[in-house]
Amino acid sequence: MEQKIQQPQQKKITKRPIINFCQGVAVTLFLLATALIICLIIAYCTSRKPLTSYAIVFDAGSSHTEMFVYHWPADKSEGLGTTSTVNEYFVCPLSSVTYIDPEKPTEITKLKAISDFEQHVNLLAAYFRPCLEKAMSRIPSDRHKFSPVFLGATAGMRLSLLHNATRAKNVLESIREVFSNSPFQFVVNRQVRILTGMEEAIDGWITTNILLEKFTKLHAKNKRKRSQNEFDSNMVGVLDLGGASTQVTFTHLNDIDDEPIPPDFTTNITLFDTVYSPYAHSYLCWGKNEALKRYRARLLNAALNTGRNYFTTSKNLHIRDPCLANGTNDTVTVNSLFRSPCTANEKQRYLTYTNKTSFKFIGSGNATQCRQAILNLFDAKRNDLTVNCTYKQDYCTFDDTFQPKLPEDIKFIALSGYYYVFNNLAHGMKKPDGFTAERYHYRDFPQEEIDRRLINVCETDYSTFYTQESMTPSNEPHKRSLCFDAWYMWLLLTYAIGFTESDLKRLTFANTFPTGKVGWTLGYMINQTNYIPAEFREKALTKNSFIGLLSGSLVLILITFLFLLLTCYLCLKKRSARTTKNKDGYTEATEQANV
Repeated sequence: MEQKIQQPQQKKITKRPIINFCQGVAVTLFLLATALIICLIIAYCTSRKPLTSYAIVFDAGSSHTEMFVYHWPADKSEGLGTTSTVNEYFVCPLSSVTYIDPEKPTEITKLKAISDFEQHVNLLAAYFRPCLEKAMSRIPSDRHKFSPVFLGATAGMRLSLLHNATRAKNVLESIREVFSNSPFQFVVNRQVRILTGMEEAIDGWITTNILLEKFTKLHAKNKRKRSQNEFDSNMVGVLDLGGASTQVTFTHLNDIDDEPIPPDFTTNITLFDTVYSPYAHSYLCWGKNEALKRYRARLLNAALNTGRNYFTTSKNLHIRDPCLANGTNDTVTVNSLFRSPCTANEKQRYLTYTNKTSFKFIGSGNATQCRQAILNLFDAKRNDLTVNCTYKQDYCTFDDTFQPKLPEDIKFIALSGYYYVFNNLAHGMKKPDGFTAERYHYRDFPQEEIDRRLINVCETDYSTFYTQESMTPSNEPHKRSLCFDAWYMWLLLTYAIGFTESDLKRLTFANTFPTGKVGWTLGYMINQTNYIPAEFREKALTKNSFIGLLSGSLVLILITFLFLLLTCYLCLKKRSARTTKNKDGYTEATEQANV
């Protein structure tokens, strides 16, 4: 009897560990498959961090060139047009290239702007190489071929195009060749071109307002023009003074009595699904450097007109210059003064007097005479009876172009030459608390102190002036003409453009903001990114892989679940069978055997 009871017990001992082991494996597989499904869903639904797109923009001005590198999320997931998406990565100023004429080895020419390379296009590669190499090292190599390179030439090249279109186009074509040989993306000729004055003005306005975070996403979603009661008084106006041109741009609210803005002086810009229509104009030939040429050409012709015999017989031409400090002088060649289209009228008068090839301006340092000479320059077109302004007198500027009345409720930011000149002028003035050299608020400087400095920089002897202005060999070329620069900037603002005393209190001279450097390149880049397609990064798990792995995991879960159900069912069934045997008297023996 004892043996009969023990035989079935031995069979049970051999099967149960196997069943328990299989159930453990099944539970483990079930849990792993469940965890895998969760991980698959997370991996498939989670977006990978987008790649970074880069773009290079060269600002080719009339006196220098700078390279700006920008970056933004490649998938454009955050939209465009804010400093949180298109950011300034770094800036690289291009250094001048030295050219020595083999026939005149003592003459050294510094080629600073691309317009200087008209007869030296073979040197353009050396000009761009240092900054392009810097971009190659800073931008990840796997992003080079996806990073477009642009060059926008401004007023200097607009003048070169007027002077000699063939040479100007050769310069642009040579630059295109340099860019096409770089690892960066260069696919269409329009990536290197001359900007219109309107484009330069508008892009500068966009850049400044973006850096100041004036654009928001609070405007309506549908593209539309802003109504009069929606006029954004927080949008700043922008004044830009370059070497060859000066720009004026501001949003303007038309009153009933105001003259409507002619189409040539405004354009529609769509930003954040809102259409803006600012007034904008670029005054070609009224940049600081071109204005100096025109001023000196007029001085020369006036001197020739009053002392023709002296200038005809004298070996050297000496002209008194009230906008140059006493004790210094500038020797100027005829070619450098009259090569520009801006001095074409003066050139014709000069050629009727003499054929001298160079002359010397002797500093006489007189603030009153300097001021009057510059006023005469601004009034030249107004006093020309052969020129008629086609606009009402109140809206006709010094250059016989249209300008609406300056708004009374917006601030103005003065860039580029305005900033550099005021920065030099402020050198001798008391600075306010919390002052930063990157920005000057006009209201922080008493008018009488500015007036004093305007006289001082003209009438101080040059030897004293050199020490007073902390001049060095590197900054002397920029500071030695401060008398002319300061008076020209001041009269351009107050006399030509028409800033009143109250307007000046809303004016800030700026070089950079915490969000980036001012200029036109960021606005240009914002517009260009609208044409650059979004680049989406591949997901860590493709759709087909996700479906395949998910299906496999679900099948595994189903199999293990069915296995667990089956084994549990068999165990319960076996336990039920034992209970039946217990009723027949086997329970006690079984318990003894188990013991």
